[in-house]
Amino acid sequence: MVYFILIANIIFHGPCYSEEASDYSFMKDATLAPKLSLFDYIIIGGGTAGCALAATLSRNATVLVLERGGSPYDNPTATDIGNFANTVSNTTPNSWSQLFISEDGVYNSRARVLGGGTVLNAGFYTRAEDDYVAEAGWERDEVEAAYEWVERKVAFEPQIKGWQSAFRDGLLEAGVIPYNGFTYGHIYGTKIGGTIFDRDGHRHTAANLLLEYANQNTVIVYLHASVHKILFTTKGID
Repeated sequence: MVYFILIANIIFHGPCYSEEASDYSFMKDATLAPKLSLFDYIIIGGGTAGCALAATLSRNATVLVLERGGSPYDNPTATDIGNFANTVSNTTPNSWSQLFISEDGVYNSRARVLGGGTVLNAGFYTRAEDDYVAEAGWERDEVEAAYEWVERKVAFEPQIKGWQSAFRDGLLEAGVIPYNGFTYGHIYGTKIGGTIFDRDGHRHTAANLLLEYANQNTVIVYLHASVHKILFTTKGID
């Protein structure tokens, strides 16, 4: 096994992580980071992929996650569906949403919070189509297991209300058939896909994968951390 010594100059900003969230003790403010640490893996950015990767790697290795934003658990109601618009539109300096302009001049927002875009986006969930998986060269059984791993924690069948019913019926009247009902599958026709909002309107994000699947004895998440420099050196190869 190869070990890495991490020597990092980190620019710290924002408030310290709430001490009240004792269940999340593996999440710490970056001001508490030591100058010298030893980890098997370092993940820059605790977004959608970073959280899932950290949770997986922590089962058999030590993992450091450096996240420039804060924790979605500091303000749980901000992730509820009733606050969706407010959370996305709040682009103040310490908010979870950062305004940016694309190369095409389009105004948009990017996430700066543990969990990444899953904390801000509309919450639609579906699986990739079979052709995409085959073209990527992925093992079908492993892909299926990965989907199920995610779906156990963050995917739900949505409640179909007025506008959703009208939209579904409009697609069917326009000939977008067959009607496939509720499914996570990426298939032709009209379907009801998944959502990351549960029946009570609470959002479940990639941070939940980290919280519920990670070995909290082998993972550390530093919040409000901007990486200025990382120097890697190997130590011991078995």
